[in-house]
Amino acid sequence: MVQEIEIEAKSMVAEQGYHILLKGFNLKETDAVTQHNHYFETPNFSLKEKGSALRIREKNAIYTLTLKQPHNVGKLETHQTISEAEWQEAMANHQLPLGNVYRQLESLNIPITQLQYVGCLMTSRIEMNYNNGILCFDKSHYFDQIDYEIEFEGTNELHAQNTLLTLLAEYDLSPLPTENKVRRFFRRKHEIVK
Repeated sequence: MVQEIEIEAKSMVAEQGYHILLKGFNLKETDAVTQHNHYFETPNFSLKEKGSALRIREKNAIYTLTLKQPHNVGKLETHQTISEAEWQEAMANHQLPLGNVYRQLESLNIPITQLQYVGCLMTSRIEMNYNNGILCFDKSHYFDQIDYEIEFEGTNELHAQNTLLTLLAEYDLSPLPTENKVRRFFRRKHEIVK
């Protein structure tokens, strides 16, 4: 089973702050790789109830089905590479392929037959090795929103948090509270539907 623990710290930044950081690292927006995060949920928000999220990430013509769920430190991620046909089947007919993610969903008692495709969040991401971890510069588009965040995936919570805070301070940027992408996506979807 392909699983990993994701330990990260993140902060939203204003568009100006995002460009200050890119310039500081000698990066350009054209360095970004685009990924599409396709989210699934049940009508009763069964995944949200369990603090979990389910997505298919489309990046460089590779489709990865991922379940994120709470862990005592960070998030436990279960990954499964799927074919384009399996992605199409999941989106159009709400049929997930069998495998590790399916079994994890069963273990959480998620009503798998009720899962539905709910939409896409597109992220232009620049990712680099930094201070024994991975630093990401993200520009995300979903519905009528564009937002910017910086994310650092570290070896432990303290390492991740300290690295991010130190980096922001170097560029005179204040850390901002940051919901994860799936929460921002669903919050905006809910606001639009009202």
